[in-house]
Formats: sequence, C-alpha cells, structure tokens
Amino acid sequence: MTKENDNSPCDSTAADSYFENNPSHADNVDAGGSITHMDELASYEIAAGLFFRPVFAKNISLNFVSFPPDSGFPSHVHPEEQVSIVREGEMEVTVGTLTRMVKPGDVIVFPSNVPHAGRTFDGPCRLIDIFSPPRTGIRDVIAHANPVRAAEVDRWWYDERESDA
Repeated sequence: MTKENDNSPCDSTAADSYFENNPSHADNVDAGGSITHMDELASYEIAAGLFFRPVFAKNISLNFVSFPPDSGFPSHVHPEEQVSIVREGEMEVTVGTLTRMVKPGDVIVFPSNVPHAGRTFDGPCRLIDIFSPPRTGIRDVIAHANPVRAAEVDRWWYDERESDA
C-alpha cells in the first residue's frame, strides 16, 4: 500500500500494518474522508497500561492517550505544535517553565520545540493530543508497540446511556 502524502521516515512493517488495518485513516484525504467511532480505532499499548489511539490526516494528527496511575512522559521537544485537551483524570504538566495540575476541560498548548513533561499520580488520565503538522514520530512508536484491538481493553468513550439499556 502506498502512502503518497506521507513524509514519515518510518518504513516499519508494523506502521504499514496500521494503515492496512485502518484504510479509512490511511487515505482519508484522497478517499473523501472517514467516519470511525474512537473505540473502533486501533489501540496500541506503548508501555504497561499506556495506550495510544492515533489518527493521521494530511496536515494534522491526533492521538487519544490513556495514562495509567503513576506514569507520564519525560521532558522532550518536537518540531510539531501540540494542543492537548484533558478528557478525564488529572496530571501534572510542565510546559517550558510553567507547571500546573490539569483536569478535565483544561486545554494545554505546547509550542514547537519547547520542553514539556507530564506525570500522573494516584489516578489515570486521558488526553486528546492534536499535532500540526502530523506527528510522524508516533508511527515509529506504534511500530514497536503491542497492538490491542479489543475496545473493552481501553474503552475510550463510555456513554452512560448505553449502561441504562
């Protein structure tokens, strides 16, 4: 399968498998778009209990991230701009010299090439990460991750109305 709009340095079989198993996201621009429930997106266990559900488009990417308790991400930089929205839980986030506890509804802006880090404490935290241009490095990360297909393992969007039925 070719990815004409892909400038990623990743040529891994696992990363290619992501696009083969998720064709609506591989060719979404040329095919006229895609509609997929987030719990049906491929899920990758990056580390014990840390799940990524990435989505790639031509000029933007996003990632549904689930952090377990007592976890996080080390200080790092990347050239892509990033905006994160906290969906559930809390996390301590550092962007440059600013450190704050973030909670559901908080929006975090990570400028290009500014160091940032985060950590959870007693509870899990779920974020929606948005990158522009697309964060191609995530493809390298998922190429070495454990693919988890069952939505119940990391059910991302729970509708309380469904439990009442």
